[in-house]
Amino acid sequence: MLTIRMWCFGCGFLCQYHMAILCLMFLRWEGRNCQPQTEKLPGFKIEAPAEVTVQRGLCVLVPCKFIVGPGFTVTRDAIGIWFKGTESGIVATSTNASQFPDTTNGRFIFTGKVSAGDCSFSISDAQPGDDARYQFRVEDGRPIRFYYTAVQPTVSVTDLKRPDISPMKTLRADEEVTLTCTAPTNCPGLSPTFTWEGSVNTERTKMYKLPQQDGNVIYSSNITFTPSPRHHKTSLTCTVTYKRESTKKTITLKVDYLNKPEIFPTKKLIAGEQVTLNFSSFGNCMDNSPDIAWDGNINITNIENDWMLHPSRHVTYLSYMTFTPSQTDHNTSLTCTVTCKGISTKQSIILDVGTNRESCLDPIVIPAVVAGNICILSLMGLGICWYNKGTRAVQEKDNKASATIGGTRASSIEEESIYQNI
Repeated sequence: MLTIRMWCFGCGFLCQYHMAILCLMFLRWEGRNCQPQTEKLPGFKIEAPAEVTVQRGLCVLVPCKFIVGPGFTVTRDAIGIWFKGTESGIVATSTNASQFPDTTNGRFIFTGKVSAGDCSFSISDAQPGDDARYQFRVEDGRPIRFYYTAVQPTVSVTDLKRPDISPMKTLRADEEVTLTCTAPTNCPGLSPTFTWEGSVNTERTKMYKLPQQDGNVIYSSNITFTPSPRHHKTSLTCTVTYKRESTKKTITLKVDYLNKPEIFPTKKLIAGEQVTLNFSSFGNCMDNSPDIAWDGNINITNIENDWMLHPSRHVTYLSYMTFTPSQTDHNTSLTCTVTCKGISTKQSIILDVGTNRESCLDPIVIPAVVAGNICILSLMGLGICWYNKGTRAVQEKDNKASATIGGTRASSIEEESIYQNI
């Protein structure tokens, strides 16, 4: 009789508290990375990643699916709750009910639909304090109030990565180029600000938002500029700024260039006399076999090309061109072009050819020299005339003085003879 009473008491206890006992049972998991596992209680399954990683200041989605066992139904009134660590740290719920206050300023959002078995949630503007384990609970009135404590996805918050700048290639001087800075996030609604800094012109920039099929967005910024030799080995920085975080990447520009060449000597040439013109171009475009070409309507006798490597990893390309100019080459153009790795630079001169060495005198100088000689001769003539005139005047004066002295002496002699006669 006692045994029958105890059996009846036990059956009544189980019937009254079987749901409470069910709620105290834990789900057992042995897998990782969203692989479905079988619970101790038949029919209860859940899928969730064992660990997700998010960069500081960015966002992440934690996907989650669950089902309940036979005899249980999840209704439209079911509530999903995510806890941080323990039951007391509620971070996201599927309802806006006042009994579940927002403790994350809207950074944690329950994105799934509980009645459809979706328990996914997202984190935006992730902070170091979000680095923890999380557990899920479903409530649907008295029939279901269940903790999935054995499935606790871990969220790991890492440092913010640097943006990516592409393409990373050697630039060419005076050739327009566009570089792209891609932000290290694809979170929709988390549009960053891009800033470019460097010695190049940073005014031509444009931001792009490229939606993806999975709902994410690629954020990037383009900068277009024309590099010059002075931009070689200078820095270019792209800074990406989010709500509370920023990150940047700096690259060093490499610009291949050749300075505008020189042709010398630039003097008047003599028709029929052989001459050698020298061409030189300095730069950092390294090529053992550049293309150096002379272009002009002249009779070229010989061309020799050479190059010199400097300790600073710069190079000077040289070319020596020998020809014999003719009078018909006068006022014609002569051009030398050097091409290295697709970079070209050239220099042109106008040939000045005379018929003989005397013709080397400038046509403007000759009349001036003649006029100068005439002036000199005229001055010399005037000087001679003036000298002759002065000489004659002196002679006449001397003659007059001599005549006066002679008359005086004659009078004295005459008077003296008269006295003697007396």
